[in-house]
Amino acid sequence: MNSKHLLFGLLLFSVIGWGQINFEVFVSKKQLGLNERLRVDFKIDKPGDNFRPPKFSSFRVISGPMQSVSNVFTNGKRTYSMTYTYFLTPLQQGVYDIEQAQIEYEGNTYKTTPVTINVTEAVAIPRDPNDPKNIVDEKLHLVAEVSKRSPYVNEPITIVYKLYFAQNVNPTDVDVVDMPKYNDFWSYSVDIPNRDVATSIYKGDRYNYVEWRKVVLYPQRAGKLEIKPLSLDVTVNVPTGKRDFFQRVIYTQVPKLVSAGNLNINVKPLPSEGQPDNFSGAVGDFSIDLSTTKKQLKANESLQAKVKISGRGNLRLFSLPSLQTPSAIEQYEPESKENIQSNLSGMSGSVTQSYTLVPQYQGKYPIPAVEFSFFNPKTKRYETVKSAEQFVDVTEGPSFNRAVNPATPAAVSIDTPFKFIALDTSFV
Repeated sequence: MNSKHLLFGLLLFSVIGWGQINFEVFVSKKQLGLNERLRVDFKIDKPGDNFRPPKFSSFRVISGPMQSVSNVFTNGKRTYSMTYTYFLTPLQQGVYDIEQAQIEYEGNTYKTTPVTINVTEAVAIPRDPNDPKNIVDEKLHLVAEVSKRSPYVNEPITIVYKLYFAQNVNPTDVDVVDMPKYNDFWSYSVDIPNRDVATSIYKGDRYNYVEWRKVVLYPQRAGKLEIKPLSLDVTVNVPTGKRDFFQRVIYTQVPKLVSAGNLNINVKPLPSEGQPDNFSGAVGDFSIDLSTTKKQLKANESLQAKVKISGRGNLRLFSLPSLQTPSAIEQYEPESKENIQSNLSGMSGSVTQSYTLVPQYQGKYPIPAVEFSFFNPKTKRYETVKSAEQFVDVTEGPSFNRAVNPATPAAVSIDTPFKFIALDTSFV
């Protein structure tokens, strides 16, 4: 090993050569902690072409390739080298290979042999308070702020991911490495039009921060649910403590991988005690309304009857109650319409089902009241709301023939709207 290799503190692991050509790989260490970095140099002593690096499948490339060329004449003798440098961080613990790199020279292909790297658990690293990397480690944090850790099934929770950074450092570039996984949640994201910088107290110190992601989650089952983290690759400008000729602060750029960490949400089941028979999964606070587009019409004309649920809760995640009408009124399949606002506090608005109704005979017909049950997380109990009853007055059309269809009510009494007129069941 020559003095130049000792100067870099690198270990030589493979040399394959044909004739006077050497293509070598050097690594900064063969064992490192999960939180450490690895430097890898691929070096050839001839001006090769078409360099192809290994895949680095068990590592994340922080930077590289950085290409450098050394061409030195000493005592009339020329020494040439070309180097490709990478900086890596391991993805997980284990034993992994830095696979073969390839390069071409004068029609021949040269390869390095694989290098085995042992990745251990994170290790304690002596910290220099003036080291830019240590400054970034202490002054850059990705935090997931959760509104509630123990909701009911279908009760919304919000997560706001904030990137905190000290006021003396400045993130300049951010790439998403891993997106959160919301298994067993129904979710939607809230738009962030502008990532404006704000200030707040974090761990007792004043920090700048930007809101990076906002999401609303509705848990779909009870139990302990895990949310995988958001991870970002952030490039940060850090002051070096030096100034240029014009007394301006000199900065250096430091890459940093930050993660919000795994989250655990303990979801409570909805109580079985007191659950109404007509409960269809609604969680929140709601009201109900039943309306018709016409109060009076002729037989075989149509009208719309609308069942509308309004309020705040899981509006897209339950079924609306069905409308019941007298059999003398022909009823068609309903059409659904939503008017829902989805923001950080959850869903609010209304869902409506419109039924087309066509009465067949003269008479005054009731549209019975509709009931709707839901679980209210604030009161921690089931509640039932009921609409008003509606009437439809059919003024013209054929009279109801009870002898033809004795089982079908023709109309109702105005004074007792739910008592159908008695039918004559005797046949002539």
